[in-house]
Amino acid sequence: MTTVIKKGGEKRQAFSPAKIKNAINAAAKKAKLSPAKRVKLVKEVADPAIALFKKKRLVKATEIRRSILRRIETRSKATASAFKRFKKKRN
Repeated sequence: MTTVIKKGGEKRQAFSPAKIKNAINAAAKKAKLSPAKRVKLVKEVADPAIALFKKKRLVKATEIRRSILRRIETRSKATASAFKRFKKKRN
């Protein structure tokens, strides 16, 4: 089972593939991608990332975010911008 180390390093939680998929889908929706393109983007970005992180015991949340962002940037600049804006709002 993979455990995610949250920002700050003190909190930990179980790895959730659904959170990754939901975050990508929400960013794509904000970027006004069509539903079909959103599904394709989520599959192309989330599935390989999820497979990679499921193999690890511990992973930092920042590492997950960076990996997802790099993958999104190669496929949809608008979605990458929306993903970054969401992160800025949370900080």
